[in-house]
Amino acid sequence: MSTVSRDDLKVASTYVPPRSTVEGRLAELWSSRLGVSPIGVQDDFFELGGDSLLAADLLMDIYHELGVEIDASVLFLSPTIADLVEAMPTDAPGADVR
Repeated sequence: MSTVSRDDLKVASTYVPPRSTVEGRLAELWSSRLGVSPIGVQDDFFELGGDSLLAADLLMDIYHELGVEIDASVLFLSPTIADLVEAMPTDAPGADVR
């Protein structure tokens, strides 16, 4: 899959780079699934081309990579990396690297 620049998509949010290890890993997972780079922590998953099928795949990726189960409603209601990190339980395996 070729990668598209977020600038080419005319993303509404200003690019904010990942600020922690877990945000960086989530950005990599999003980039891999969406074919968009770079991914900022305030970028909207659906504005970047995400849909319900990609969301399901992404949530499985997060579970397998970070050991964190995130309810799909979190991604649909708050579709940014920053929001996902906030929604992660503090005792989750990946939470200690926030």
